[in-house]
Amino acid sequence: MISVQSVYETVKNLANKDQKGFVTPEMFNSFAKSAQLKIYQEVFQEVIDGKKLRRAQIDAARNLSLVERTKTDLSVFISKVAPQKVAGAFVKPEDLYSVVSMTTRGLAKKPVHIIYDDDKIQHILSSTLSAPTTSFPVGLVSTDIEVFPSTIGKIDLKYYRTPSTPMYQVFLTSNGTETVEIFNSAASIDFELPKKYEPELVDEIANMIGVNIKEPVIEKYGSQEDNEA
Repeated sequence: MISVQSVYETVKNLANKDQKGFVTPEMFNSFAKSAQLKIYQEVFQEVIDGKKLRRAQIDAARNLSLVERTKTDLSVFISKVAPQKVAGAFVKPEDLYSVVSMTTRGLAKKPVHIIYDDDKIQHILSSTLSAPTTSFPVGLVSTDIEVFPSTIGKIDLKYYRTPSTPMYQVFLTSNGTETVEIFNSAASIDFELPKKYEPELVDEIANMIGVNIKEPVIEKYGSQEDNEA
């Protein structure tokens, strides 16, 4: 994981030049979540792009594969739960970002075919040829998770979760003449992305802060680093 203190200090040193006090912990925290999520989404896009390369048979093999490298980066975000069934539907985890797989629970576990289109599930349910069975169940993922046939009462869900919200917290102390901010490690939350994404986080947050405070030098730094990446 990436130290929230390390990222904050880097961004602060970049933006607070001449002791202008541009970046406060509150300002940093307001952008940290969005910056992490943006990079997280980009990593997902790399998986999609890598799969396209693989289908075209031009993806590298083994540890050089784009798909395998990005899957490794995302592996820390995989969670497994047995969601509760309420009023005929399974409750989606609050931190669900993307479903990996679903299986029925019991002695004979069966993979659940996942669908996101309500029109498509209605077509399947009305078909005499492709109607779901306990051997070939189908799941609709929307505001909740519906699994058909409805007699299925338990499932196991594997999914990618949304990263926890990073937080840089301080406590105040006095050195006799002024109030000083001291990093509060116990109350702070690190970024969950792998360490190699730290430069991108700094660039992204610097760009966001530069736009917010209308500081062209900082905004230019973030944009410049993005172009060089």
